Amino acid sequence: MADEYYSSDDEDRMQIAEIGRAIVQVPTASDSDSVHNDGGRVARLDFSTDEFTSEEDEPVYTARSTGRKKKQKVNMTPPEDLLDSTERKARKYSKKKYADRAIRELIRCNALSRIVYGDGHWRLAESHANLANGYLLLKGLSSQAHYHAGIAKDIMLSGVHNSSSTTEKARLHYVLIRIYFVLGRSLTMMKKYSEAEHHLIKAEKISHERNKLRDIDEYEQADIDIKIAIALGKLCMQQNKTALGASCFEKAIDLIRRNYGKDSPELIPVYQDLGRLEQSKGQHANHDRAIEMYLQAHSIATARYSGQSDEVGQAAHMLALAYAEADSEESEISAESYLDESLGIYQVVHGPHNSKTIEVQDDLCKLLLRTDRPEEAVTQLKTVIESKGVCYGDMSEEVADSYKLFGSIRLSEGKMDKALKHFKRCLSIQTALYGSKYIKTKNTQQTVDMLLQSPSLAAQNAKSKEGQLKSRPRFNATVGRSTPLGAQKPS
Repeated sequence: MADEYYSSDDEDRMQIAEIGRAIVQVPTASDSDSVHNDGGRVARLDFSTDEFTSEEDEPVYTARSTGRKKKQKVNMTPPEDLLDSTERKARKYSKKKYADRAIRELIRCNALSRIVYGDGHWRLAESHANLANGYLLLKGLSSQAHYHAGIAKDIMLSGVHNSSSTTEKARLHYVLIRIYFVLGRSLTMMKKYSEAEHHLIKAEKISHERNKLRDIDEYEQADIDIKIAIALGKLCMQQNKTALGASCFEKAIDLIRRNYGKDSPELIPVYQDLGRLEQSKGQHANHDRAIEMYLQAHSIATARYSGQSDEVGQAAHMLALAYAEADSEESEISAESYLDESLGIYQVVHGPHNSKTIEVQDDLCKLLLRTDRPEEAVTQLKTVIESKGVCYGDMSEEVADSYKLFGSIRLSEGKMDKALKHFKRCLSIQTALYGSKYIKTKNTQQTVDMLLQSPSLAAQNAKSKEGQLKSRPRFNATVGRSTPLGAQKPS
């Protein structure tokens, strides 16, 4: 990484001594999806995906229940064994993206680590860092991730953590890198960019120190450097530091190519990030370069995945949006072609009533309007409204937006009565959702009032009111009674 990322602030430097008691070494071999393996290995945390991976299923320590009202046996399993079992569960659930189950097991790991190792041990800090990483990646909860990463940082910096081997030193560095990495990513999500940059620079600096150690896993180290480079690139994008962000993404691309090959699927999101970075320049954006980045991502996705896969559909959708921003006749044709490709894939993979399918249909509808094909857009929009009603509900904001667009199309065609109908439908949904005082409701109400002021619609509205008055029952001042006046009610 460039020298400008380095920091001279050493106030948080952790002291790693050369001597001390030995700690059980955790292997760093790669893990697989199999959960039926009798091996007792404890798998490492895979930095390349920020997920826990495991080759074996965990033993379950539960008391037997016979269905009778008897006292259950007390679980006398040692906390060390329970910790190993819980870590394996956390790895398994994290890999399968079972977010709630994974977080629950990570919380248990945290409690058991405190019992086994004590309050000031670096293994407790590692447990907090893993929990913070789970909150960040599985749940997207930046505040909780920042909180637990802060606790882990305090533990690591509050004392001297001894190491007796190069492997243990590498793991201590790894824990520190993870802490600062999670702090940087969570602060980026919280829009605290200067603090996020400070922590990500520290993570990068510790990574360089770790790289100097002997007998470290080169692929693991490459994964660390790739993650930090991508995180710094995304941070620079948020700070509008486009040149610096581009250099970070290009560094990540170079590392991925050297370690995983030129057509690695890991390159797809990085190329897309580079395309977004180029588009973020606004008027100074080079749309040809942005399209080139998205084309690279699409070609890799097509080569590495089957034609009817979610990855290819997403890459085609993003490429179509890049072509649409170029604002030329040729680019609009290409955009429609890739939108059709993405829509076809999503309809096969997810079905017509999925949010991804609906999003592509919305974009296709807007493109058809841009190319002066309103009737095709209306046909597409009717399908979208039906799908949104199934996916989000008839009284949803998404359906209201579609009715508003429908009304705008009819208004541009001069069909005032149909436009009024769709705007009224939009108004009724917005009033039910937000109330009459909400800004969107007020804007739609103003549009309806403006339409009602037109002579043709005003005459129709007056006629309808007159008809309503005529159809009302005649007023009668006499109130019917069940008994005559003065008569006594039957008891």
